[in-house]
Amino acid sequence: MSARMELNLLEKTTFWVDDIELAEVDLGALAAAAARAIDLPADEVMVVDVRPGLVAFDVLRPKVLAEAVVGKERVLLDGLAAVAGVTLGPAAAVHSEGVLGFIALDPISGAKAVEAGAAMAVSVLERVARRAIVFASGSEVRDTKIRDTNSPYLVEVLGKIGFQVKFGGVLEDHLGSVVAALEDAIGRGHGLVVTTGGVGAEDKDFNVEAVLRVDPDAHTPWILRFEPDMRRHHKPGVRIAVGRIGPTLLVALPGPHDEVRVAGEVLASGLASGMADAELAEGLASVIRERWLSKMAKNGGNGDRHPHPV
Repeated sequence: MSARMELNLLEKTTFWVDDIELAEVDLGALAAAAARAIDLPADEVMVVDVRPGLVAFDVLRPKVLAEAVVGKERVLLDGLAAVAGVTLGPAAAVHSEGVLGFIALDPISGAKAVEAGAAMAVSVLERVARRAIVFASGSEVRDTKIRDTNSPYLVEVLGKIGFQVKFGGVLEDHLGSVVAALEDAIGRGHGLVVTTGGVGAEDKDFNVEAVLRVDPDAHTPWILRFEPDMRRHHKPGVRIAVGRIGPTLLVALPGPHDEVRVAGEVLASGLASGMADAELAEGLASVIRERWLSKMAKNGGNGDRHPHPV
C-alpha cells in the first residue's frame, strides 16, 4: 500500500472483538498485542470493556495512519490469539462504529479504498488551499464611519495569484466573536484567512489574541513596542500574527491601508513561492516596521505612540 493518509477517528476511537474468551489474561499484554497489530505504541491502546464473548479496546489518539489499520483484521486477531489465556471462536471478528471499522476490510479492497481516499484527499486539499476569505475589523468600519479600503485591495491582490477570494464581513471588537469567525472560516474550508485591523495596543484590539487562541504556536512578531499607559495603550505594542490550523493559514495584519498595501505585496509573493510560515511572519513584520520608521522620520519624531525599536 503506497499511500500514506491519516484517518481522523472523529472521537469514535473504540473497536471491539467478538467471539473471544479470556482466562486469567494480562490486559496490558492484550492491549499491547492489539497496538502492535495496528502499528501503534503499546501505551496508545487500552482495554476498556470485557464481557462474555467480547473485548473492547480504545485508541488513545485522534488520528491513525490508514495503512496501519485498513485490512488488518487477520493480523489483529492472530496477535490477540497469541496472548496467553485468549481463545478465539470461529466467528471472531473486529467491529467499530467509526473509521476503525476499516480494520475489517479485506486487504485488497482496503488498499484500493485508501488509494482512492488519498487521491480524493489531495484533490480536496488543493481546492481548500486556493480558497481565501478576508475580514475587516472594528466598529468604525462596521458603522461606515470609515471606508474599508483594505478588503477590496486584498481580494484583488490574492485573486491575481490564483485564489478564489471572498469578503467575510467586519469582525467585532470582541475576542470571542473573532475566534468564532476564524474557526467558522476554517471549518468552511478556506485555506487562507486574512484579517486587517485589530492588532494594536488598545483594549478593543483582539485579532492577534484570537489567532493565538486558535493556534497557540502562531508566529507573532512585534512591529512596535510601547510603554502601556492604560488609557489608550493597554498592551506593550503592535504585532501581527501568522498561524496555521491544518491546511489553513491565518494572517492578522494591521488596519492602516498603507501598511496593508506593503504587507499585501509580501503576502502575495510569499504565498506564491511557498514561503515557510515563520519566514512569512517576519517578512510581513519587517516591511510594516520599515513603513513605520519611515513615517516617524518624516514626522520628525515618534508621534503619540512613543515606540521603542524592535
